Amino acid sequence: MQLFTKLLSSINHPIRSCLFALASAVMLVSCGGGGGTPTYTVGGTVSGLTSGSLVLKNNGGDDLIISANSTSFTFANAQVSGATYSVTIGTQPIGLTCSVSNGIGTVASANVSNITVTCKGQYAYVTSADNGTVSMYAINASTGILTALSTPTIATGVASAGITINPGGTFAYVTDLVRSNVSMYAINASTGILTALSTPKIDAGMGANLITMHPAGTFAYVTNTNFNTLSMFAINASTGILTALSTPTIATGTPVEIAINPAGTFAYVTNQASNTVSMFAINATSGQLTALSTPTVATETSPAGITINPAGTFAYVTNQASNTVSMFAINATTGQLTALSTPTVATGNSPAGITINPAGTFAYVTNQASNTVSMFAINATTGQLTALSIPTVATGNSPGSITINPSGTFAYVVNFDDGTVSMYLINASTGILTALSTPTIAIGRQPVVITVK
Repeated sequence: MQLFTKLLSSINHPIRSCLFALASAVMLVSCGGGGGTPTYTVGGTVSGLTSGSLVLKNNGGDDLIISANSTSFTFANAQVSGATYSVTIGTQPIGLTCSVSNGIGTVASANVSNITVTCKGQYAYVTSADNGTVSMYAINASTGILTALSTPTIATGVASAGITINPGGTFAYVTDLVRSNVSMYAINASTGILTALSTPKIDAGMGANLITMHPAGTFAYVTNTNFNTLSMFAINASTGILTALSTPTIATGTPVEIAINPAGTFAYVTNQASNTVSMFAINATSGQLTALSTPTVATETSPAGITINPAGTFAYVTNQASNTVSMFAINATTGQLTALSTPTVATGNSPAGITINPAGTFAYVTNQASNTVSMFAINATTGQLTALSIPTVATGNSPGSITINPSGTFAYVVNFDDGTVSMYLINASTGILTALSTPTIAIGRQPVVITVK
């Protein structure tokens, strides 16, 4: 090295600089011809890919197949500094939904290694009133078709009714109409199978019907149809176990369903016998409900289902005996519901379940006596529902609960009399439902509620 230093000092400056660069390999430069441009890899980490294979794309090409249980990835084609990259999902693994974080950027003279791919199972759960079970399914992320899990059902009690899942997707809760309690389960992140918690059940009120989770996953509320009350519970974040609040119940009308606004500040309960919606403020610390200064708002006859749009600005109620949906604006400060200028929209016969897609652009109503789903567009400004160009789609007999997967691509309807679930593709542009290639799957007798995670 000493000889090389002397050599450098003995030759003229431009050549000396070039030789030094080559010798030290600090960077690749051209000394009057030849050489090359440095390139850098694009990659990152993978988690949750427990089965199947995933295809990633970079800039719409350069397909990379990632096998099950992989924890990292690197695209084959390296990039020069200044090149842009855009990593997206090409093909989802069966039964899992994968998402990309930090997938878009520009190469900056270094390997890209901070892209994260996270995969989670998509599962559906259906309660059965006839045999007191929950049926468990994997959702094919590409086709939407439900496939029974390796353990297809779990016994809950006598007449399983409502089911809800916490936002983290780790715990599930099931009501029993006859035993008037709530069964509590852990959800296996890899398989989707439910397992009873160490404390498997907790009492609710008579006729424990439907159950709703607070958006923060901290509290749960059950409509007790026979007691005209709501039961209120705190949720242990670590164990998932429910504990009754210090004031365990609050009076309502004849409650059917409860909906909570996305901010978690207000709750609304349909009262079927009194043709009203009860309105409550939610204490963020204790979970306690308190009736608003105007405690109820009128609906039409026999209100049942209720849902709130993702923005938390409008609420919609199905009126089973009026064959309508009541539409309300939500006051963000007071929580008060106010009927829209056009207060109702017509549905089919005996509307029951209602849901809204995650984008908040379309609403869907099951019509129990018509065996259809009514489909509506939602005006983002006024909240008004307008029937789609194809206003209904056929279901099985006596459709009830309806749900949409988190991606907003598929819809599922339980058919009480048929013991089936109808499965649909959602057109992202038009909102129209189209039956899947396998249009139904058998569940068992008297399915009541379906939910997905």
